[in-house]
Amino acid sequence: MTDLQLAIAFITVCARLGIGNGERGKLLLKAGGIGRIMEYLESCGDPPAVLIRGLKEEADRQRRRSYPAPWEAVTLADASYPERLRHISLPPAILFVSGMNMAAINSPAVIAVIGSRRPSVYGIEVTRKLTAAIAARGVPVVSGGARGIDALAHRTALQKGGISFAVLGNGLGVTYPPEHKALFAEIEKSGALISEFIPGTAPRRNYFPARNRILAGLCDAVLVTEASGASGTLITAGFAGDYGRDVLAVPGSILSGSSRSCHNLIRDGAILVQDTDDIPHLPPAAFSKNKVKDEQEGRISLSCHQLSDEELLLLQALENAPRTLTGLAEASGLERGRVLSLVASLTKKGLVRTIRGLYTLCNHGSL
Repeated sequence: MTDLQLAIAFITVCARLGIGNGERGKLLLKAGGIGRIMEYLESCGDPPAVLIRGLKEEADRQRRRSYPAPWEAVTLADASYPERLRHISLPPAILFVSGMNMAAINSPAVIAVIGSRRPSVYGIEVTRKLTAAIAARGVPVVSGGARGIDALAHRTALQKGGISFAVLGNGLGVTYPPEHKALFAEIEKSGALISEFIPGTAPRRNYFPARNRILAGLCDAVLVTEASGASGTLITAGFAGDYGRDVLAVPGSILSGSSRSCHNLIRDGAILVQDTDDIPHLPPAAFSKNKVKDEQEGRISLSCHQLSDEELLLLQALENAPRTLTGLAEASGLERGRVLSLVASLTKKGLVRTIRGLYTLCNHGSL
């Protein structure tokens, strides 16, 4: 019988008998791991007969089931258990993980990036910029695998060749949201999927706060790139504060309301992030041949288009944030009609694109 099968049986029986996470952890620590749990229970001076009997019966059922080879159970008694998570209040007794690089969760620095399920164009650009910088410095990116900023943070880290971990509000073998199947497969190659729920557990609303406590416990800092007043990201930020993690927030517009939670966090003492240098725990940026090559290729890409001074002026205006046509005219000092003609040219050259009425740089159009 595998440790995974025994772990599933143990959690199943404990839940049935009302044995909470704290007591489960104590039993596993005393036993020295899931593989010794039966031996320990049977050797106790006052053995809980109902637990032993239930565990044996459930273990027999689990023996007849098979699970994907990459899946494993990591208990609080194991050396491979995430070190940061081990020291929070009531850490999960058992984590079910699937991935090729779980060890990276104990890297010198780990940053969580979270935010709105429905980000604005500004939130999208900010998340891409900051997550790319974090991944470029070799720091793993943790998020919750949800729609919106979570998924964008995972994808950006992976696109930059970084490591990403997704903490799930359901069990392994269940893809939620369903459209993230391919994304989760890529995360498994880079880092791992992590859950405290037994495989096959469907997502429920009350599971996500429990997921958020794990997310906060795995990292050194939680970065909120955009979140409205009703955002659930405040739960994660709250756990982070309780655990002594740094809470970081990116300011946004006071008009749209899409960054209201970020502003509230900053008001309450969160670190205001305007650039990568504002993010603590990051190692210094590496000055490598690849970086020089990337910068040279970027300049060559732009120079091949033989851009005019006015076109360069518009690209510079779009460096910090997407803008409307009026905003571009104000930032560049050019007439609106002239700006319209220039952005049409830049769009044709593949350097600028339009998203929801805002002009923004294409990925390869960075200066």
